[in-house]
Amino acid sequence: MKNLNNSKMKIELNNLTNCIQKIMFYGLLALISLTIASCDNDEGEIVEIPKTVNNEVITVPFFVQNENGIMPSSNDDLLYEFRLNNPVLDREGNHMTWADFSTVNGTASVTCLEGGFEVSMELTGLVPNGVYTFWNVTFHGEGMDTNAEMLNIRGIGCIGSNDGSENYFIASGDGKGSITAFTQTPANLSMIGDILSCPITDEIEFHIVGAYHIDSKTWGANLGPDGTVVEQFGFIFKDRS
Repeated sequence: MKNLNNSKMKIELNNLTNCIQKIMFYGLLALISLTIASCDNDEGEIVEIPKTVNNEVITVPFFVQNENGIMPSSNDDLLYEFRLNNPVLDREGNHMTWADFSTVNGTASVTCLEGGFEVSMELTGLVPNGVYTFWNVTFHGEGMDTNAEMLNIRGIGCIGSNDGSENYFIASGDGKGSITAFTQTPANLSMIGDILSCPITDEIEFHIVGAYHIDSKTWGANLGPDGTVVEQFGFIFKDRS
């Protein structure tokens, strides 16, 4: 079953490639500031702690389409998720437009600690009372590649515990939410692939993706059944050295 799911995921991601090549995705990459905090260990030695803060939220256009079956091009376009072409509805049952979908703002910080890393996010502009899950995404080689199989993705999995018990929240009535979770590393990720010890220094590129659940349900270690969820926004951490 896992091999079947992986094959299905490869097909879906490869289908995105033609769409992705039409936009300047790399032009949207956030300017990441990597800072080194320090503290004393038990022996009085200074220990450097890698930390980075990203306040550039990228609305993900690849998993939604308009009524013509293409990526939205107007704020008024009504949205359908691309897997089963189900309408993207808010919690009140209203059909969302691209303008409704692309309102998320916020900050994500990643701090590498002993045995893993902590992600902390503060978000606004979410679907009011919407159910959200959050996912680590890692890449092979030089990072995301629109010409490569599966966009060069190596791993996808929950932030926090691998069982999905720590990677979700319900947004407030005014579309706000926050989450903090510790992911143990190095480790296999919950869906496919793996993640290295400190993704902001050891990975050439690393994404945190927020997914909106149209069905208002979470599905543990997996994203969820086709047609019930759509990846809405993300934060990109890329080593430019």
